[in-house]
Amino acid sequence: MKSYQQYNTAVKMAFALNLQNQLLDKETLAKIPYTTSKEWSSEKIKPENIIGSHLEASIISNLKEIKNAHHDVNKIPLKMFNVYCEFTVLLISILNKRSILKSLKSNKDKFINFLEDNKHLISYSEMSQMLSINTNTLYSWKQRVKYLCDASPILLCLKRHPNQATREEVQIIQEHLINPENTSKTIHAIWADAFKNGLTKLAEPTWYSYNKILEFRKKYTKGKRKKYKKIKAEYVNQIWHADITVFKALNNVKYYIYTVMDNYSRLILNWRIETKVCKDIRLETIKDAIKFAFGDSSHEQIQLITDGGPENVNLTIKDFMKSNTTKIKHDIALQTIIQSNSLMEAFYSSTKYKHLYLKPIQDETVLIKEFKIWLNTYQSELAHYALGVYTPEETYYSKNPEIDFKTIYKEAGIERRKQNKKAACKINC
Repeated sequence: MKSYQQYNTAVKMAFALNLQNQLLDKETLAKIPYTTSKEWSSEKIKPENIIGSHLEASIISNLKEIKNAHHDVNKIPLKMFNVYCEFTVLLISILNKRSILKSLKSNKDKFINFLEDNKHLISYSEMSQMLSINTNTLYSWKQRVKYLCDASPILLCLKRHPNQATREEVQIIQEHLINPENTSKTIHAIWADAFKNGLTKLAEPTWYSYNKILEFRKKYTKGKRKKYKKIKAEYVNQIWHADITVFKALNNVKYYIYTVMDNYSRLILNWRIETKVCKDIRLETIKDAIKFAFGDSSHEQIQLITDGGPENVNLTIKDFMKSNTTKIKHDIALQTIIQSNSLMEAFYSSTKYKHLYLKPIQDETVLIKEFKIWLNTYQSELAHYALGVYTPEETYYSKNPEIDFKTIYKEAGIERRKQNKKAACKINC
């Protein structure tokens, strides 16, 4: 039984367009019998007997455009057009819908004028589908661009959009929002006063909308916190911090963690975990910190910073500061000094969120055990952000020799470039 060759529809179309020499290679042309190609080039079947013959005129017109596009004269322009189309598709795929919408909205005058000039080529619905934008949004922009109305504060045709605020109502919004006496008030508060006094019957969102469009008040004025110099010691045992934090275990009991920290090294000099807040315990932690740092030796004056809690501000602590021979100057954060005790708060935050909250701590015994584990990690294993590459222990005990980072980075950069230039990659560049 004789077998017949099968040909791709694209090959038949090439002969029908008389573009076989431009689109097909010589090897493919040699495989096609003359009689077969002749049949493709001259259709003998009557058009009226062919399904879809009523579309012949439009198809021929489209084919003519394709034929012209593939003409030798248009090869370079066609390639450029294809690159442009691919680039456009790439941009649309990279930019998200919100970015496209925001850019077009800010330039809607140019965009709508472009659509109007080319509406015989592309419709609003086709453009909205291509850009994944709601068609109603495009028509709304068209209303704003093509039907500007001088009688409207927002230049939107009053007859087409009769629900917009009147010029007098917008004037009231403007007067209230730009009033210097209302600088520290929010738009909500200003609207509420105007509404209660019968000066406006517009809803609160309307005030926000018109302010957004007309920009009566671009930004709400906020006071800025005054900057102050951070507390930073020049050497170990010059400045100490003391504080308490509370931790609630699974047995529903609150435990209080007392700590004393050295400012320069961030080392925890002493700590206690108790079930109550007590001035005597606070005093004991300070005394134990002194013994840890100096033993029985004397030393220069220490600045001790605490908050204003009752365990820190009391006669017991005051009497100790006056009578002791260790020369401690007690400062209360945000009271006798303008700085806060945030250094201790940062330590407690790390302690809880990086360790304690991750453990099933049932009672005081487990809490003490886990706090010791964390403290060992914090003191001897973790380089502190304020200490560069060193841990609190390395800094406190002067085990942190100076490192010439600039020289190290420079030498490493030279070596890195040498190695990378020897890379065995397959790309010629």
